[in-house]
Amino acid sequence: MFKQNYTPYQYLPQFAKLAIERLNADSDLRTAASLDELINAYAKTYGETCDEHTRESTHDICARRFAGTFV
Repeated sequence: MFKQNYTPYQYLPQFAKLAIERLNADSDLRTAASLDELINAYAKTYGETCDEHTRESTHDICARRFAGTFV
């Protein structure tokens, strides 16, 4: 279920959106650990770090979007 305090997809930073879309393109990457690695790598290329709220929002979106395949 969507949690109200999480940031919707359209308001996430670009690096978080890229991580979600990467999981969309490759089902083998649909794990929490892979998502965290992608978030960190993409954020680093933008010269940023990912705060915990953005990370949790991204995980929530992936859990809902990829339902049975995101572990």
